Amino acid sequence: MPGTAPRLAALLWALLLALTPAAAAWARPVGSADGPADVALAVGLTTAAATATGLWLRSRYRREEAEHPGGGEDGEP
Repeated sequence: MPGTAPRLAALLWALLLALTPAAAAWARPVGSADGPADVALAVGLTTAAATATGLWLRSRYRREEAEHPGGGEDGEP
């Protein structure tokens, strides 16, 4: 049974999509998009997306070492 990571990742993505203002998706020239706030926003959103994806991948492809500590696939310790 998977842990809470897939639910947390789905919740983070849903919040990201729900809280992103619709005006942010409109392309209109308003000046430079390379200001410090824009860069910080891009870094923050990329970090959140990478974290959510990492948690999802970790929960999906978790190793069986937690159930069988120490032993290899061929039965050697």
